[in-house]
Amino acid sequence: MPDYSQSRNMPPPALVTDLIRTGEILPDQRWTVLHGGRTNDIWKVEDPRGARVVKRYVRAAATPLFRNDPLAELRVLAALNGTGLAPKVLCEAGTPADPVLVYAHQAGQVWREGPQRVARTLKALHEQPVTEDLTALPAAPDGSDALAHQALAMLATLPATQAARLAPPVPIPHVPPSRVRRLLHGDPVPDNLVCPADDPKALPVLIDWQCPALGDPILDLAIFLSPAMQQIARGRPLSPEERQLFLAAYDDPAATQRLNALQPVLHWRMAAYCLWKMQQDRPDMAYGPALAAELAALQTLANQPISPEKP
Repeated sequence: MPDYSQSRNMPPPALVTDLIRTGEILPDQRWTVLHGGRTNDIWKVEDPRGARVVKRYVRAAATPLFRNDPLAELRVLAALNGTGLAPKVLCEAGTPADPVLVYAHQAGQVWREGPQRVARTLKALHEQPVTEDLTALPAAPDGSDALAHQALAMLATLPATQAARLAPPVPIPHVPPSRVRRLLHGDPVPDNLVCPADDPKALPVLIDWQCPALGDPILDLAIFLSPAMQQIARGRPLSPEERQLFLAAYDDPAATQRLNALQPVLHWRMAAYCLWKMQQDRPDMAYGPALAAELAALQTLANQPISPEKP
């Protein structure tokens, strides 16, 4: 049996047996629960050949903004092999009803400071070619109307008294679809960016690829810059200076212009998501301060003139 470093949330014995039988995991290795993710069951397994991550997908954990697709993650990890942008995939296991992915563990610390490094990682990702095996990835929402539709769809599932807390910001500038199809991570929050331990100058590596998409790169930028996502991970949003450092390092004036034009609907969509998370059967109350951070950003924008992007 494996050496379990913690007593709860351990993998099913049948999964351990299957991975040992196929040789993906050696017998009697140390298994450690990884708590960084908020979606799936993830374990680190020590191995003389190199530490592994065993990821068991919780199908019901998908949300309106973040899918949970094991096949998409496998496809992207294979496509990005050797780029340094993602971990090396080792195998898929489990069953279609209970999927599991095994990939190389990325040693290091999750990102907390220095937004320029993250900007360069995302820029490198968005410059990757969209190969034929990636064309089946879903399309991300594109333009202000599609983003507003996502927010309204989430609010429509909530009690009317709660949904009424988030009236649409007025005005929402109309920003047409970009029609751009670049590879997006979909969830580049601080805990999904690992700074390699062996090279302090190396760019962060993106992990947890269960919701990739094809679309406008500013969606990845918006998730990373989101006050809510930063609040949950670091306990505070990025400062205006950190935001400027990030955008300067990404070095795409057109993307910055489009991001700024979409900012009201992006903040509103994320606020709707925070409220949605707080209203589920198992409410995640970490999203309370996150909601406040998004609403504060919306209020700041309300005091500033926002010019819609020109078609």
